[in-house]
Amino acid sequence: MIMKHLVGGILPVLTLGLAVTGCMSGTAEQTAAKKPVSEQSRLMKIARDIDAKGESGTALALYERAAEMSENDSTVHVRLGNARIKDGDPDGAEQAYRSALQINPQDANAMLGLGTVQLQRGDASAAARILASAAPAVNTVSAYNKLGTAMVLSGDGAGAEGAFAKALALQPGNLDTKTNLALAQALSNKLPDASTSMNSVVTSPLAEKRHFINYMIILSMSGDSAGARAIDVPDMAVNQKNQILAKAAKLRSIQDPAKRAQAIGLLASA
Repeated sequence: MIMKHLVGGILPVLTLGLAVTGCMSGTAEQTAAKKPVSEQSRLMKIARDIDAKGESGTALALYERAAEMSENDSTVHVRLGNARIKDGDPDGAEQAYRSALQINPQDANAMLGLGTVQLQRGDASAAARILASAAPAVNTVSAYNKLGTAMVLSGDGAGAEGAFAKALALQPGNLDTKTNLALAQALSNKLPDASTSMNSVVTSPLAEKRHFINYMIILSMSGDSAGARAIDVPDMAVNQKNQILAKAAKLRSIQDPAKRAQAIGLLASA
């Protein structure tokens, strides 16, 4: 679970924009209407349409052609980076995100993409640093979950709790985020809080197998082996459950928070 993972104030701007547009002369409107669409823009539109249909390979080739034409538009390189991640090319994705940041060092989506690549590679500390800037700017559940995961894996339990709490504020019913928050609480030795958080997860009709496994792990870490064993994990054989319980019982002996987080991530994905 913990390894899985991975706007106000706009109306005045729109109102101002409409007011300015309304002041344009007829000649200016005609000129704007006749302005030709650039080849780069055309390629980007086609690529987005094709990508939406699931033809990611063709879309990737178009994004690459558009990026070759772009010297001052960071969003084109971000799109290319996203396409390369989808294509299983993290090295190429990183190159695209870095190109975007060279054009615009404040491009939050480029920072998010680069942090995602670093997180996938296991460089949690580097990912946490860049995602700490990206997540508030992007302000999405996914961004804050990635930041929280990076912080957990770099041993910053308190920071992870804060990140997951912000993700939960954006989408209070997200069971994966609730579970991530509970795991961060467990790693900070706030085991009663973690158990309470997970109880609200597994009582939901939307709870899935992974949520029950994490609840079982947290109860085991809390020393409630009987409660952990009593958890009915959907579609799990008894011998597999016993193996997880045996490994979960050893988690408390791991003192380093980052190593404990990594062990939980591997165990929860079983």
